[in-house]
Amino acid sequence: MPTKIEWTDETWNPVTGCVKVSPGCKHCYAETFAERFRGVVMPTGKRHVFHEGFEPTLRPARLEQPLSWKTPRMVFVNSMSDLFGEFVPDTFLAAVFEVMRATPQHTYQVLTKRAERLEAWTRSAPWLARATHIWLGVSVEDREHGVPRIDHLRRAAAGTRFLSITYCRGIARR
Repeated sequence: MPTKIEWTDETWNPVTGCVKVSPGCKHCYAETFAERFRGVVMPTGKRHVFHEGFEPTLRPARLEQPLSWKTPRMVFVNSMSDLFGEFVPDTFLAAVFEVMRATPQHTYQVLTKRAERLEAWTRSAPWLARATHIWLGVSVEDREHGVPRIDHLRRAAAGTRFLSITYCRGIARR
């Protein structure tokens, strides 16, 4: 879906919903957005895509979306979830990465707070170390959570790594 996010062209959400894992989840924009539509039924009688709110949901019908995009795009993967959430089976995770692998004309930005799983999972996909069009990143909201995530990201098989650093009070304390 085209987006107004200044650092990306498109969002692709083969998974939506999540489970909080750290203080950085406290004011989650995705949860706030999704929960507004909990229980909503459209005038057509069809349930809103977020009818179930922010419950983790696999969306296999969306898997092949990037295959149809004709022009190269910067794609934020799972802006409405965390692809490395424990609620995403390894087989589904592999299917998402296979689509990214098959479409090197696009640049994919995958951001997670679950860096331990990211590191472990990439061991089964050593090809990722050469896939510079797939950016793997971690969220950093404070030292307690950020430093371990950065360490896991360093050890992950990734062609391109990045950090998303959010200011939280107290992060600069020594």
